[in-house]
Amino acid sequence: MERWGVRVVAGSALAWVVVVLLSGGGFNLTGVEWSFERTGQLGDSFGVLSSLMAGVAAYFAYNTYRSAIEEGVKVERRAAETSFLNLFERRFDVLAHVGFTEQRVLGTDLTEITIAGQSAIETIATRMRGARAEPSKQLRQIYNDSVRGVSGVPSLLRFTYHIVALIDRQFPQKEGAIVVDKGSQAYQYIRLLRAQLSDAELLLIALNCVVGKGYGKFRPLVEKYALLHNLPYKDRRDFGLNEFFVKTAFGLDKEDRQASNDSPPKEWLEAMRPGNQ
Repeated sequence: MERWGVRVVAGSALAWVVVVLLSGGGFNLTGVEWSFERTGQLGDSFGVLSSLMAGVAAYFAYNTYRSAIEEGVKVERRAAETSFLNLFERRFDVLAHVGFTEQRVLGTDLTEITIAGQSAIETIATRMRGARAEPSKQLRQIYNDSVRGVSGVPSLLRFTYHIVALIDRQFPQKEGAIVVDKGSQAYQYIRLLRAQLSDAELLLIALNCVVGKGYGKFRPLVEKYALLHNLPYKDRRDFGLNEFFVKTAFGLDKEDRQASNDSPPKEWLEAMRPGNQ
């Protein structure tokens, strides 16, 4: 488009100069008698061409301005990508500070040991699943009993929430949208974060959003970005989570929310047995 505009302006200028020169040589193509005493008319003859060139110059100035804005947006997004990757890495440090101590008998001695990081989160999830087997216990009691005595859990939940909230603010969204577009850049970053979350962390986040402090702010983002997509279907069923979240919390599309089994089919396993290959 820009090359076409330059060619038009250059061609117009050349044609106008040729017409003026031919008129000066006696070829009256314009119908105006040539005379150097009428240079004022000659200057006027370039008025239209000057306006055209000014318009083209304004067009190029606008394009330069727009390109600068687009480049600024790209630079900002590249910086955001680096920041997000750093936050994802930093989250492991926060996770490592989740922990608790307990006393165990080793041999004949009573020893105090520390359980931290992912092991502590797995212990919390095990407590939750075990307590859920007792019909008399409510979800709030299960959650509170399971995290009691474990340090660092609120920090991990807050840090994870702020990563999701930052992604939600950083990338443009359709005004008033309550569910993100699967093709959006924001959703791609959420998928990276989601890949970091263990089954135990997902269960912790889910119950925090149901009966903990995550209900008000974190839960809407969980539903908007399908943060519980990888939560084991058994946990979703056993804890009755479908009653507390809208369906998009477990997947933006209907097929994403179905119970899935990623194990190889029986026929494939049979074919892999020695003697069948």
